Amino acid sequence: MSTTRSRKRLFLIVALVVIAVLALLYAARVGLLLIGASEWDAPPVSAVPLPAGAEVTQVGTECASGGCWTLITVRPPDETTPEDLKNELGTTPQSRLPGSFWDPRTISLTSKTKGPFLVIKADYFSAEYVP
Repeated sequence: MSTTRSRKRLFLIVALVVIAVLALLYAARVGLLLIGASEWDAPPVSAVPLPAGAEVTQVGTECASGGCWTLITVRPPDETTPEDLKNELGTTPQSRLPGSFWDPRTISLTSKTKGPFLVIKADYFSAEYVP
């Protein structure tokens, strides 16, 4: 009986140590992501939910004091105007995409029409728009 109890105790200790290590690693990852969000990191194009038929024609990353952002130039789907795409994405004036468990940073989207294209700016650091 003593052997069974000590095995259970050992298993419990090992399980708690593994959980604690995983929690610390996750906290370190989130901390690094949050630091990067305001310094050097910009959202990937794949994080922007573009509708079927929309074509990404140009992607660029720019940085300035306070952070970096991704500029995505999009040709709207056929029979859709840049203004329609802007409304569909909710970027009038700003849309915020919530993060996930793996990457908890919120992505802010703004956009402007440039001829037949829509230029979307995606970043991690913009404050929420309050009218």
